[in-house]
Amino acid sequence: MTDDWLEMVGAEDFSVKGSSVGVTLQDGRKHCVEVSKQANELVLIAFVVKQSVVSFLPELPLEIWKRNRSTSLVEFRIDKKNRLIAECRIPTYGLTREEFQFCIRIIAVEADRLEFLLTGRDQE
Repeated sequence: MTDDWLEMVGAEDFSVKGSSVGVTLQDGRKHCVEVSKQANELVLIAFVVKQSVVSFLPELPLEIWKRNRSTSLVEFRIDKKNRLIAECRIPTYGLTREEFQFCIRIIAVEADRLEFLLTGRDQE
């Protein structure tokens, strides 16, 4: 992974640790977004809930499918470890600092919102 995305992160509500960006949300909650570079895109991944919560909610895959039908920037899915995650893929060609920061904030907000709906807590 190259570090060129690091140049676009600088904002007061962001804190960088390795390949993760911590986002402080307006209500004081926080959410972490993992950033990786793959070919010609940046992949943003935010953890939503752990495997035990996914296993406890048998209707969750259908609810996630319904949610994904109405969104275009953030996709939710259950990963190989049976955790619910949010994912956003951004083409790097012509990507501006503002667009990158917007995507980081949106995935953090959407993941945090769904986490709260499912657990009532802030896991950050």
